Amino acid sequence: MNSIWNKNISAFKKRFPSLADIYGQVIQDIQKLQANEGDLTSLIQKIIPSWEIIPAKNGSLTALENKIRLHSSYNPQREAQQTSEKLLNDAKKLLQNNAGGYTKASIVFLGFGLGYQICELSEKIKEEGLENKIKIILIEPEPAHFFATLNILDWTKVFEIEELILAIGCPVDSIIPLLENQEKLNLGGQGISSSIFFTNPPFIAHNQEYFNSVLTLIERNKSKNEINVATYEKFVKLWAKNSIKNIHQIEKCRTINEVITEKTNCAEKESLKDKDFSKEKNFLLIAAGPSLEKILPYLHQLKGRMTLVCVETALHALLKAKLEPDYIVLTDPQFWAYKHIAGLQAPESTLVCPISVYPDVFRFKCREIILCSDLFPISRYFEKLLGTFGDLGAGGSVASSAWTLCRLLGAKNIYLAGLDLAFPNKQSHIKGSSGEQAFFTNSSKINAAEKSLCRVMYGANPEYGLDYKGEKVLTDSRMKMFAWWFESKIAASPETKTFTLSEQSLKIPGVIPVAIEELAAGFKNNCANKAEKLVKQGDMKSMRAALSDAIKSYRTNLNKLQALINKAVEKCIINDANLSAELEQIKNQLRENPLYEIIRLGKPSQKYLSEHQTTPPQLALYQKIQKELEYYLI
Repeated sequence: MNSIWNKNISAFKKRFPSLADIYGQVIQDIQKLQANEGDLTSLIQKIIPSWEIIPAKNGSLTALENKIRLHSSYNPQREAQQTSEKLLNDAKKLLQNNAGGYTKASIVFLGFGLGYQICELSEKIKEEGLENKIKIILIEPEPAHFFATLNILDWTKVFEIEELILAIGCPVDSIIPLLENQEKLNLGGQGISSSIFFTNPPFIAHNQEYFNSVLTLIERNKSKNEINVATYEKFVKLWAKNSIKNIHQIEKCRTINEVITEKTNCAEKESLKDKDFSKEKNFLLIAAGPSLEKILPYLHQLKGRMTLVCVETALHALLKAKLEPDYIVLTDPQFWAYKHIAGLQAPESTLVCPISVYPDVFRFKCREIILCSDLFPISRYFEKLLGTFGDLGAGGSVASSAWTLCRLLGAKNIYLAGLDLAFPNKQSHIKGSSGEQAFFTNSSKINAAEKSLCRVMYGANPEYGLDYKGEKVLTDSRMKMFAWWFESKIAASPETKTFTLSEQSLKIPGVIPVAIEELAAGFKNNCANKAEKLVKQGDMKSMRAALSDAIKSYRTNLNKLQALINKAVEKCIINDANLSAELEQIKNQLRENPLYEIIRLGKPSQKYLSEHQTTPPQLALYQKIQKELEYYLI
């Protein structure tokens, strides 16, 4: 057993004992080979037959994999130094860019060859004292590749890095949660947005399919995050204004989590009375796509046999067909989203929405309104004090929130109706839906309805996808992003099966096509599940008092934020020699505030900062935050 291996494996076991247990057999197999192979080259080829260890011109070891050079054949250390310097500089720039709100950065390696770059980077991180600021994440699907390198280079400095994650042999689906699950919405704001990715074609060639899948998911998530940031910047004032106006609705409405708890308790009581009692598990999610027109006539047969959940754009078409859904989902804060239900009433339906919706939504005549969680600071603050409402996620569309609602309410089978994510027959919505009616309402001689439809169809990088029959269907990049969201969530929730009632829709992997005729004929009328209105639990007076206390707490913390931001602006204007230290002290105090998320999300973009050049540059940043805080006053 060579000395490098001894040092490395000892440090590895000490740092990652659980991982050492998982791969104990791999370690034992390598140690058996070491006992029989005295030559390092022969040993490595026994472990990885595709590797060939050769000396570089400077005497160091390098390698070929399937005849492809992994590192420089002249000086692999110098090559690694150049790469690690660039990665470290990029990470430091990311940390210095306060517009992102990051206090930590991640450097992610997709494959790593023999590990020269990682070893050099680890040494530089330790030299500059950035162990608490920069995280290293190694992604390698083949455990043998990782453990083989421990025979060649000294990895002990790597294992000393405080922020080190080894994603060795992880399934593709677990990589994105691992990258994103880094206190993204808390202090530090990590995740894919604060990660720097290093990949080298020879490093990933041994399992190209795996790394291609990971890279595809990373790009999709980057796009999703960019969309979320752009959406936030566009609607932050609207969200804040709506939430402030609606804050007292909290005491009047139940929440999703309350409904789930009451439904569970109800099921348990019923099961004690009747052993054959079965909680409804079949849900029909209704969107306003063109294919709904064919499905609509069958919905009366399914009403009462399934739980019907519709998005707000489909409500007009359902009511026109004299059909009220069990749940209506509306998550968009814009006035135009409210217009989809304005003037309508559904006394048998429950409306689900966050407190950030347009205030008139709460005047909608329905059985009751229940609240879901918001992704934004005001709702989150009150949920911490009063209890969480129920998170419907952020999939980019109201349909994705409706799918999550179905799952939270106990769905085992979710059937999609009208969720086309495409333009079958060159239509965007079912005839008679509020979405289609909007084209005609806003039409004029110079802005015909057909022109509006063309803008919708061709305004987001139109491209062709495949439907469930394998035929081409017109879609766009935005709807493909929504399809990917459904694909990822369905894969992560194997206990819930998802079906579609239209073969003309954009195909979502994991969704099974079913004919509406078969579905309507197959259901027996013995599993009726009409969502019953349950009496709201708890004393309204105590809820009012709790909300009043929460509002006082909110105002106190917001005032503290304002005082600190005002102080930061004054310091920037004075711009004395101690500015950096003074601002760092203010930042630390800001981070301790429960409403810090308002600051983090309110920070201006790089584009804004470049358009508002000031001296010192921090002044534009704090003046922007100072202005944004005005929208959060209660």
